[in-house]
Amino acid sequence: MINYPALFLKGASIPALVIGIVGTVVATFVAGSSGLFAGLAALVVVVLFFIIHLIIAATTRSLDPRLTFAFVALSFLTKLVGMAGFMIALSQTSIDRPWFAGVAFATALGWLVGEMVAYRRLVRR
Repeated sequence: MINYPALFLKGASIPALVIGIVGTVVATFVAGSSGLFAGLAALVVVVLFFIIHLIIAATTRSLDPRLTFAFVALSFLTKLVGMAGFMIALSQTSIDRPWFAGVAFATALGWLVGEMVAYRRLVRR
């Protein structure tokens, strides 16, 4: 049996980490320590957000679809509240907001493209 969450994690995490690390290096070079902090924070936020989704998918795959939906909805709400708290905490720092947004967007895009490529490989099997 194929372990779908592991397949998607491997396919998505590699491009996301590469893009996030490159973005963090560029942010550090351009904006200094506030760029480094912004890049690292963005990388952590994006990777945690998506990994939580994969964990939920892995643990609920044998449950009733309605129960799975309830878990996914609850995890989404929890991630939104956690993200709001994280953003409030970051607003009190000297984080470089444009670099945070840019690295977060690029890392999320890398994750999603990696998942799509992993899915395409899965379909071709």
